[in-house]
Formats: sequence, structure tokens, C-alpha cells
Amino acid sequence: MIIHCKQCATKFRFKDELMAGDGIWVRCSRCGHEFFEINTRPDTPTVPVKEQAARAKQTPMAAPKPLTPADVISPSDPPAPPKPAEGITLKDAVIHAAVEEEAEDEEEGERPRASFWTPGRLVAYSILVFLVVGSVYFWLNPGITRDVLNFVSPGTGDRVLGPAPKASPVTTVSGINFTEVKERFTKSTASGDLLVISGLAVNEYEYPVGRVKLRGKILDNTGKLLGEVETFAGNLLTDEEMNRLSDKEILAELQKPEGSDMPNTGIRSRASIPFMIVFMNPPKEVDEFIIELSGVERAAASN
Repeated sequence: MIIHCKQCATKFRFKDELMAGDGIWVRCSRCGHEFFEINTRPDTPTVPVKEQAARAKQTPMAAPKPLTPADVISPSDPPAPPKPAEGITLKDAVIHAAVEEEAEDEEEGERPRASFWTPGRLVAYSILVFLVVGSVYFWLNPGITRDVLNFVSPGTGDRVLGPAPKASPVTTVSGINFTEVKERFTKSTASGDLLVISGLAVNEYEYPVGRVKLRGKILDNTGKLLGEVETFAGNLLTDEEMNRLSDKEILAELQKPEGSDMPNTGIRSRASIPFMIVFMNPPKEVDEFIIELSGVERAAASN
């Protein structure tokens, strides 16, 4: 059973078998207050209070048993426990500490809940997000992944992903030159692996031109042709567009003669127009690529 100090309201655990008669005298280990605890157990034989007091006078006091802070069930901010005086003891019983679920539930309700986002968890989740984002980025850009692996361990990227295509000197035909040509690999959810070649087509003629058409070729290390694609300059696609478009839709977007993103008409002398060539799921044997002029038309001079 649990008893409460009548003065400071401190709770103590008390063994039921030590309760006898009408009640017992106890002494609070917190404030030193002595009080009579009435017996509320119906199955305990009762002894008149007067007779119990007489027995207490005739019975010598037992040696005091010091109580530890563990005896306290649930303190309510009482003063610091005083040191028991010599010769003062509990009467007819000794209070013993015990852990009980009932008392733990009371204390649990008073404790503030710890925040879920502890510093350790914040660091762990930040590292996890960084790894996921980095993995997706490198998966979508195998060309960069190859360069990183080769930097960490020379030759590893080429062994895992295959060698990067080598840019051959582009063919200049009829006054159209190609500059800033570069290649990269990416992935598309709808079309799979993509080899993207982009650059600028420069008009070296002395008159305006239009409908500039290009042909891209990919070859293995023996010079064998592995594939070719024709597109018109002035048509460009973002990574997001290439990710959601099918291979047929990508080719259709890049084969608009008039250009969808940059007018492929009236390109003045010494002016340039961007172009993009996309190979769908290129073979791993690709070793180099070539860009050629497939067609061009003279445009009317603008006033």
C-alpha cells in the first residue's frame, strides 16, 4: 500500500503485512513528522488504540533503520531530508521502498517527452538524404560517374561503364563549321540510356542559310559504324523532357526543320545555331563519334 505524509505529502511504499490493529505510527524520512496511519485493511485484526499505545510504552524501541531516497515514491518538492535524531525510530513498523507500476505511471506522466529530432538523428537522416540524392544524380549522369570512378581509381570507370566516346574531328562541309561539341550520358525513364551530343553549327558562308541538318555517327575502336542519327539544328531538349518522352517522341522533337527552340532560318554569316543529337541505348562498344553536315539551304537575304 501507499501512505502519504500528513505534513509534506511525500508518498512511501509500505508493506501490507506490517499493518496491524487500528493502525500504526510512522515517521516521515523527509520532514521528520510523526503521524498515525489508520489501518484500512478489512482482513487485519484490530486492536484498540489505547491498548496499542500501552503496548508501545511497554515495548522498547528498536534500533533506527535509516531510510534512503529510494524509499520515496513521488516527492512533491519537499525540503532536504533531515538527519534522523538518535533514539527516534518508527513505531510498530518500518517503511520499505519498492518499485511498482502504479508509481512509475505517475512519474511517467510528469516527465516531458524527448524530441524525436535529436542531433544524432538529424546527422543520420542528412547523410541518408545526401547518399540518395547523390546516387540518383550519378545514375542519371553515367559520364560524370565514369570520370569520378576514374579519378578515384584510374581505369575503374572505364571497366564498369565502358570507355567514353572519343570526339573525332568534325567534318566541315560547304561552309558550316561545328564548335563547342561535347557528349554526355544520361538516363531516361521512358527510353533508357541516352548518349547526348550537342554543340554549335557556325555559318561560314557569306550569305544567310537555313534548315541546317546534321548527321551523327558512333563507331567502335576499329572504326565500325554502330549507328547514326539525323536531326535539325535549333531543336533542344531538357533532361526532364528526355526523361519523360519515348524514343520516337525524342526523335520527332529533334527533326523539326524550322527549329523549335531556335529559328533554323535566316542564319546570318558568322552566326551560329545550337544543335543536339541523341542516340538511344548506344552499345557499350562505342569508342568515338562523328558529326557531319547532312543538308543546308540558302536563305533569302534580310533587309
